[in-house]
Amino acid sequence: MPDSYNYPYSPPEFLEGYSADEIHSRMLDALPDGIDKSEGNIPWDYTRPPALEKAEFVEFVLNETIKLIFPQWSYGEWLDLHGEKVNTIRRAANHSSGKVSVTGIAGTAIPSGYQFSTPADLTESIIFETIDSTVLDGTPDEKGQVTNEIEVAAADGGLIGNVAADTIKLMVKPLSGIAYVTNHDPMTGGAEAETDEDYMIRVLDAMRNGSSMTGCRADYIRWGKEVPAVGQVIVDPEWNDPSLPEQFHYTDSRGNGRCAGAVRLIIIDSNGLPANQQILDAVYLHIAGTGDDDINALKPIGAHLTVVAPTGLTVDISASVLLEDGEDISAVTERFKKNLTNYWLEVGQEATDDYDTHLGYIRWVQVGAVLAKTSGVKDYEELMVNGGTVNIAVTQVQFPVTGEVALSVQT
Repeated sequence: MPDSYNYPYSPPEFLEGYSADEIHSRMLDALPDGIDKSEGNIPWDYTRPPALEKAEFVEFVLNETIKLIFPQWSYGEWLDLHGEKVNTIRRAANHSSGKVSVTGIAGTAIPSGYQFSTPADLTESIIFETIDSTVLDGTPDEKGQVTNEIEVAAADGGLIGNVAADTIKLMVKPLSGIAYVTNHDPMTGGAEAETDEDYMIRVLDAMRNGSSMTGCRADYIRWGKEVPAVGQVIVDPEWNDPSLPEQFHYTDSRGNGRCAGAVRLIIIDSNGLPANQQILDAVYLHIAGTGDDDINALKPIGAHLTVVAPTGLTVDISASVLLEDGEDISAVTERFKKNLTNYWLEVGQEATDDYDTHLGYIRWVQVGAVLAKTSGVKDYEELMVNGGTVNIAVTQVQFPVTGEVALSVQT
């Protein structure tokens, strides 16, 4: 967690000195002199349980109550209530989505909500449901069958629905007329419900920055991140939108074509991948609403919104690392991957902000800096990024995607 959001909790001074032994000692001291207060006698036995109860109340209950009062330490449903005060709602789990290829007899009707699934092997089946009803159509092959692509979404939200290509093979209940089903591409977009840590950061941002509705860059970033499964939002203001009339277009002082009122959002999902169409549609609907007459639309009047996903640029990294004592290479690798996600956003924003070339660069030295700052890494050598040590150019509509990260331990 960034330091600006990290608030270690320390009990206030007025709650110190309330251990069970300290409370019990004061209770015994308050009893009259001349009676036996030693352990096992009535005065000691009768005062010990209240001391234990009071210690639990002070050391646990009161401290937990104080934590719940402040969003920096709050959690669960109590943190949700802090978020409601600044109109910041926790993101729900998102259902992965994509397309399945269904082969069968032309004219076969597939109802909305019909279920396909992955086989159950070492894990239980993952179920996917059709989003709309459809009828298989097209020109039959030599077997009299047609193949259609059908949109589906996971029945359950979360990462569990992000299954690999060619894994959805079964029908939950047989349907006459269907001979074969598969998914040629992976299912994407599945994300867990927002964690307390991530949600707390958004709540504090809303408290610190307020809830502007002017349509500035920060507004579009905040609005985009309110949608489930959105990880990062890159704003490209006044981009050269070809769909707008000529009178909206102009040339800026650098000689670049711009378009008044046009806003393009480049969306990366919470897994660090280019967002799928379901997420893009959800972002557009959340910000632009259903049309110009939608009073719930967030974007300013006259703004023309475009929401796109970048093309993924896979980045493979290898290095030999010297670990801190007691560190595990698997845990360090996962931390490094998470830190890379933040750096990839800087690269993507660099490409958007460079008005002359619209290029950003994955800089070898910066990847090394990210690795060096990863908790558990003492030193590293032999760093390779996509097999080399040179900077890699990234265009405005590309986004780095973490590929294979192979960290070996120095001995």
